[in-house]
Amino acid sequence: MNSAKQKGSKTLITQPKAKLGLAIMSAILLSACGSGSSDSGKNNEHTDTHLETEGRLAVFDADAQALKVIELEDGSIIDSFALDGTVTPRLYTLPGQRYIAAIQRDDNLVSFIDSGLYTEDHGDHLHDYQDAPSLLNFSLTSVKPTHFEVGESQAVIFNDGSDTSVSSVSVFSGASIADGETLFEVNRETNMHGAAKLIGDHLFVTHRDASITDTTLPAEVERYSVNENVTTFEERYDAKCPGLHGAGYNHETLIFGCSDGILAIDLHDKNYAATKFDSPASMEEGNRIGSVYAHHDVEALVTKAGSQLYATVVEEGAVSYEELKLDEGVSALSQNFTPNGELFWVVGDNAKLYLWDVDESWTAPTSFVISDSDITSISVASSTASHQLYVLDVDNQQVITVDYESGSIEGAIDLGFTPAGLAWAGLPEHSHDEEHDHEE
Repeated sequence: MNSAKQKGSKTLITQPKAKLGLAIMSAILLSACGSGSSDSGKNNEHTDTHLETEGRLAVFDADAQALKVIELEDGSIIDSFALDGTVTPRLYTLPGQRYIAAIQRDDNLVSFIDSGLYTEDHGDHLHDYQDAPSLLNFSLTSVKPTHFEVGESQAVIFNDGSDTSVSSVSVFSGASIADGETLFEVNRETNMHGAAKLIGDHLFVTHRDASITDTTLPAEVERYSVNENVTTFEERYDAKCPGLHGAGYNHETLIFGCSDGILAIDLHDKNYAATKFDSPASMEEGNRIGSVYAHHDVEALVTKAGSQLYATVVEEGAVSYEELKLDEGVSALSQNFTPNGELFWVVGDNAKLYLWDVDESWTAPTSFVISDSDITSISVASSTASHQLYVLDVDNQQVITVDYESGSIEGAIDLGFTPAGLAWAGLPEHSHDEEHDHEE
């Protein structure tokens, strides 16, 4: 990759006095099939209508206690939404990249924003829409919503519960929240700081025995089959995973982080067999695997133990760990796979972006500086429509746009407020790239 270089023509600067509201949107609403409602019977043209858009960012304004939506083409703030809760939300994008979830754990509240960018299948053609963003009337009010998991078409939130309420799992999609409902929910027997993964027609979810009183972390995993949004219990695994925290899966393996190693479930085995493995030999004393990062098409999952990262492969009843090392003394602030699965990225506290090519056997990464200022608090969102990462630099009140394919800084958006939390929404790159077949 080339070293970083500033592309002045791509720098996006917003002004703190940027006007809010729908008036700004009126000039950019594009629609050849009429209005951008969800009614798909409004067009007589039988051709694809494809919009070129970089997407939109949702950023929480901690000064105004409001969620702001930014148009990436020009960096303008196009709308602002006050949330009912009082705590700073964590922001996530739902499958389909249209809707954004704002999770306020201590308020027992999950709100949803419609970004206004979406694609409809009109039978014989696809049609993109660019409408005004909106705050949905629908929200979730389960106790302590915490871990958010994105699947292929559905999303899962594990609600931790409390001393007076059991934990639960909420499963939903963009379509279901637009209709004002979840797809299904599963209650647990106790409260816990747990996790759930919906993989195909099976739900893998944590279990905490009531006899565990020294921690709210679970130690076991259960499997349920899912048929037409109805769950049926299948098995509680004998293999224990004490202090379970962190989970991730690819096309072959589901991994849970344990205080003494990992619990791996074989997704190709007809019985979904589970095997317990020890922690990496090079893991520092006092560390444990507590986070797992995965991409469906990548053989290795990345497990994190304290400040250490490992490319982890489970194969033929054995596990291998390869440590991914940053520069001496550098800690990772954020990390994940790129949407295409070609790279694994880490933003370090030295204001560098590290990139591992997953097809190169996890050899030494390339890296480049993304900011001249110190970075200590960040959020990162990735675009599925381009090769861009958006790095929210909280201390310097800006969003840095990085092209990870070329290894360059594309520009920055000056926010003019104290930000907290970031999510990208837009039109997926593949919406119109593949031939669209329609069955009569």
